[in-house]
Amino acid sequence: MVVLSTEALGAIYGARPVLSDVSLPPCHGGEIIALIGANAAGKSTLLRRIAGILPGPGECRLTGVDDRETAIAYMPQDQVTGAALTVFEAVLLARKQTSGWKLADTDLHEVERALAALQIANLASEYVSELSGGQRQLVALAQCVVRTPTVLLLDEPTSALDLHRQFDVMRHVRSLAKEKGLLVIIAVHDLNLAMKFADKIAILAHGTLHAFGPVADVLTPGNLETAFRVKSRLETCSQGKLHLIVDDAV
Repeated sequence: MVVLSTEALGAIYGARPVLSDVSLPPCHGGEIIALIGANAAGKSTLLRRIAGILPGPGECRLTGVDDRETAIAYMPQDQVTGAALTVFEAVLLARKQTSGWKLADTDLHEVERALAALQIANLASEYVSELSGGQRQLVALAQCVVRTPTVLLLDEPTSALDLHRQFDVMRHVRSLAKEKGLLVIIAVHDLNLAMKFADKIAILAHGTLHAFGPVADVLTPGNLETAFRVKSRLETCSQGKLHLIVDDAV
C-alpha cells in the first residue's frame, strides 16, 4: 500500500515564504485527504511540492511504489489549452507519457474507459481548445486517471463544474480511492463537499498546517474561524448527516 508523508515542507516565491514547515502525518492508499484553507493559504503550493515540480526545503516521503515519477499524477488548477489536440489525443498523450511511446490496443481501451467514466466520451473528437472550462477540467482529470497512478493530486478539480457534475466527479474519485487503493489529495473550496467525500481534512492557514485529522475532529467552528475568519456551526440535516452553515464573517 502506498503511504505518503511530509516533513517540514516549505516554499518561497521570490523573497516571500508561502509554505512553511508543513509536516503531514502518514496518508495511506484508499484515503481521500481534502486540503482546505483561505485564498493564498498554500494549498496549491503544497500540491506542487508533493508533486515534485516546485523546489523548497523539507522532505516528501513516498513508500509502496516502484517509480515515484509514474506513481504521482497531478492536476493543476489552471488548464493549458494551446495545443491543437482533440480530447482523445490529449488523454492518449497523457497515458503514453508513463506507459512508453509504442501504441497498443490497451492504451486506446484505457482512454475510452477514462472518457466514459467521466461521461465525456461524446467529446472525444472535439478540440480541447474549444471546450468550456468545466469540460476542460474533466479532460484534465481523465489525463490523470488514464496514467493509472497510485497518488492523485487534484487542485480544485470541480471549481468550474455544475452541482451535478461535482458530485459525479467526486463519486468517481472516491471509487478510485476505495476500489483501486489510490491515495487522493484534493484541494477544495466547498467545505460541504469535503465533509461528504473526504476521509481526513488538512487545514492550511498562512502557509502552515493548522489542523489535520478525521473530518469530524477538524471541521470545528474554532478551526474554521482561524482559517477562514467566519462564524460557523455544524447542523444535522433530516438525513442525519452533518452540514456546515456559515453565519457571518468576522
